Amino acid sequence: MNPCLNSIQIQAVADGEAKAAERAHVATCGACAARVAKRQQQITDIERALNAPVSMPGSVAERMQSTLSTGTAGATRLRTSSGQGRRGWIYSGFAVAAATLITVLFIVPAVRKRDTTVSAAEILAKSANQLAAPPAANVDFLVYELVLDGVPREMMLDHQSGPGAYRVQEVIDHSVAGRYRLSTYDPSGVQLSSLAQDPATGRRVMSLRVDGHAYRFETTLPSAQALSVPEIERLHMQASVALMQASGNQRVQVIDAPDGREYRIDVPRVVTATPAAVWDLTEAHLIVDASDFHVVELAVKGAFLKQPYSFSYKLLTHDVQSPDSVPPGTFDVPVEPGSIVIQAGQGSPAPAADASLAALRELAESRQAR
Repeated sequence: MNPCLNSIQIQAVADGEAKAAERAHVATCGACAARVAKRQQQITDIERALNAPVSMPGSVAERMQSTLSTGTAGATRLRTSSGQGRRGWIYSGFAVAAATLITVLFIVPAVRKRDTTVSAAEILAKSANQLAAPPAANVDFLVYELVLDGVPREMMLDHQSGPGAYRVQEVIDHSVAGRYRLSTYDPSGVQLSSLAQDPATGRRVMSLRVDGHAYRFETTLPSAQALSVPEIERLHMQASVALMQASGNQRVQVIDAPDGREYRIDVPRVVTATPAAVWDLTEAHLIVDASDFHVVELAVKGAFLKQPYSFSYKLLTHDVQSPDSVPPGTFDVPVEPGSIVIQAGQGSPAPAADASLAALRELAESRQAR
């Protein structure tokens, strides 16, 4: 009996690009056929989740339209660096939701069979499966550094912040879908923004600082269920790991870290003649915990919409608690003294867009009242 297919071969069959021998094996092997069906369902679920409309700044929409008109939409590949300068800045999560959705939309169809090191492919596949697995009904407390450079800066509410790695604190209640709190801080520890929502109360609160002034936006949650910010971030990681999985020439290194063994996978620079229309990567690396393959560190560099693009994620701490042991107020955003409070009404799937529209409405009403 022929051995069962590996994860790369399963992906190729799911994409309709497998060799005849691999397709024949799936036709006669119930286990591999089930794995192909599961992979196809995962792709379908992601595409269905991405159908929700997301508002986008006009400048980015125009660039997207111009890029797609070149006739190379969806091209995603590793390529050499353009050499353009970069500015360090924080990837706050909710402010770049639209860019993340675009990225995932074009990455998912890009996963194809390549010649890869088997051990690297297995590690990447296990990490991708860990990201895709339904979490246990606990509450995750995460602290991580997340630095981004490039085109998504245009979509950030705290873009006035200086360069450097910013700290993010995130609490996710997996026992209540869509319940979370996410806060960002500058290197000195000053809070820049905070976003929290609770489907049980139907409320979403977002606070941020602009030019030293505190603003607070309060909205009701939309009736239709939408992807939460943590889910968007998780999809972004899945897309990045999937692209690494599809590329060749990965290098694997075993690291004896203080907290246990880790695997580091590097995707070196690969030269291509034609730049991709949506997302090009020049290089990437991933560090996962060897015990359960959760992501410890992830970094990619390249171009997004032909503009310099890079991000790096580094997990600092991760604690898990039962929902019953979480202190009251964990998912609240405290009112800062002197903050400007804006009642934004009905919310949408894009919290950043809600804040922008509410601010414009408040400005128009203040002018009319003069």
